[in-house]
Amino acid sequence: MLRIAITGGIACGKSLVGSILSEEGVAICEADEIAHELLNPGSIIFKRVIEEFGRDILSKEGTIDSRALGSIVFSDFESLQKLNELVHPGVKDAWDMWLVTRTTDCHIAAVIVPLLFESANGSGWDAVICVAAPETAQRARLADRGLSDAEMTARIETQMPIEEKMIESDFVVFNRGTVDSVREQVARIMSVVNE
Repeated sequence: MLRIAITGGIACGKSLVGSILSEEGVAICEADEIAHELLNPGSIIFKRVIEEFGRDILSKEGTIDSRALGSIVFSDFESLQKLNELVHPGVKDAWDMWLVTRTTDCHIAAVIVPLLFESANGSGWDAVICVAAPETAQRARLADRGLSDAEMTARIETQMPIEEKMIESDFVVFNRGTVDSVREQVARIMSVVNE
């Protein structure tokens, strides 16, 4: 089974690439979805995050308010590192287990890992695809998600520069905003990967 990692900058279109691959029969796992599950109330990681960052990050319903937690970690690098230390190992364990369970039912499996290189998980893949986009496009998409200019800047600046991710990756999909263009690039990459 071929193991592919999909990474890239925030709001660059990683999930779009994942959905295109899924249409072609590639099994897809999203690290962000795993992280959200691990942060559900009652989990060990949930408890550790509350111990570290306090109960002020909880919503009225008792779940972690991602906006409140984000305002802490994206304004303080040490806090972000601490959160990553608490969450990333569990996320990696989960996607490793997911990959193991895919070996009997599919030819290609891909994991979408936004912080692939930042978390030192860039090795061991058959291919790494970086999804990039102009910063203007990133900011427009983040604005659609309701982020302020300051929040956008903080999130973009906490990630490895997209140019470095592109260099570290085997393939690059440059998403200027048209699905057809992304689809064509993904098709070209997969024709090489499948050789």
